[in-house]
Amino acid sequence: MMTFSFKLANRKNLLLLTGVVMMFVGASCAPKYEPTPAPDRLLPELTTGIATFKGNAVENFYLNYVSLGNVPIEEYGIVYAFLPDTTAVDLVIGGSYPTAKFKNAPKTGANTETFNIALPSGMHALSYRAYAKVVGGEVRYASNRMNKTY
Repeated sequence: MMTFSFKLANRKNLLLLTGVVMMFVGASCAPKYEPTPAPDRLLPELTTGIATFKGNAVENFYLNYVSLGNVPIEEYGIVYAFLPDTTAVDLVIGGSYPTAKFKNAPKTGANTETFNIALPSGMHALSYRAYAKVVGGEVRYASNRMNKTY
């Protein structure tokens, strides 16, 4: 037994062996990292409100935020179309239909903006719905759309 200890003490790798043992003990005693999960991504929920007319123009659009969610909203408003009748169209932003963008910061509850959009001749219906575009480019549309004849 003595010879084994003597040979071990005289080895060049004793320092290396000691270092490895100390690193193993240090790593096993270190506090464990437990990451906290990211919060759920909650997108805004909104509904389309009424549009008010004044003379030959759409004066105001209204929309209602049920919840603003936790993802920042970079743009929101109304996508609309003037049509010859109340046929259903797929109202989406970035397509052929214009948008009325709200300027004020969104808030839970009713939001309104004045636009004064002239009614085109030959058209007799307005179809519109609210939208919210969040950071990252995802667009949320209101669960309802509105159709008005004039």
